[in-house]
Amino acid sequence: MTDPHSQPAGGAALTSGNPVFPGWYADPELHVFSGPDGERRYYIYPTGSADFTRQASFECWSSADLTDWVNHGTILDFRDVPWSTNYAAWAPSCAQSPRDGKFYFYFSAGDGAGIGVAVSDSPSGPFRDAIGLPLIRDYLHGAQPIDAHCFVDDDHQAYLYYGGHGHCVVAPLTPTMCAVHRAPREITPSPGYVEAPFMVKRRGVYYLMWSEGDWADSTYLAAYGVSDSPLGPFTYGGRILENHPDVALGAGHHSVLRLPGTEDEWVICYHRRPLGETNMHHRVTCIDRLVFRDDGSIAPVTLTHHGVPAHPATAG
Repeated sequence: MTDPHSQPAGGAALTSGNPVFPGWYADPELHVFSGPDGERRYYIYPTGSADFTRQASFECWSSADLTDWVNHGTILDFRDVPWSTNYAAWAPSCAQSPRDGKFYFYFSAGDGAGIGVAVSDSPSGPFRDAIGLPLIRDYLHGAQPIDAHCFVDDDHQAYLYYGGHGHCVVAPLTPTMCAVHRAPREITPSPGYVEAPFMVKRRGVYYLMWSEGDWADSTYLAAYGVSDSPLGPFTYGGRILENHPDVALGAGHHSVLRLPGTEDEWVICYHRRPLGETNMHHRVTCIDRLVFRDDGSIAPVTLTHHGVPAHPATAG
């Protein structure tokens, strides 16, 4: 589909439009992956934004250029994950293994059930439960086992960041991507941390990002900290997503991607609540520019209706 905002009048450049695709979706994680056929596309893995009792599966969307998005349907269903709660399918993360090339999908398997891992040969699934039990179950360091994010460093070491209830935890993964290599350690970066960690590395600096406030209202926002290590400690850098009274409220739970073929052009994929909306589940997925300043700090994001210009996933 193409958003009405994506073709401005007067022959202006094609843009993604915000929201980038229809429907109520939250917690989006954006990547560029190559499928089994070798085609490189953008993929977004979101939470279906509905009452938690109706959240029992995951979908993914893909695009060749950030504008036309295709829904690949259900890629993992809790009916195929017997140890899950069969509800509260939240905040997935996907990473490609540098060892076997497979795609590993980390997911919250219900409030209290823990974090699971599923595997597929394709970034669009279908995914199957990889180990038949939770990868993380306990509330280690007080961290609710939700909102997993898998980050693979330049040396191919994978790290799993996760945590709700005001605590952030990180655990190095084994090369199988299906087990924890060392005991998780707490790295809560700020007293304001609530949930939704996301890691990105730029020019040797590690940027841990997270959400603060209450997801159900306009206090929700995103902030970041920096470190010279993926394990922290992290120095608070500031807020990067906040309300825009003329555009949207409750912007948060985001992911960040450097555009393929560019040296330093970045986008941020996040959810927000339309103005005037009172239903806490009405959240939509959007993409805007993310700018690193000359000193390495991140400028606050400008929320827009037009989104970002089309950019081919095959660039570079």
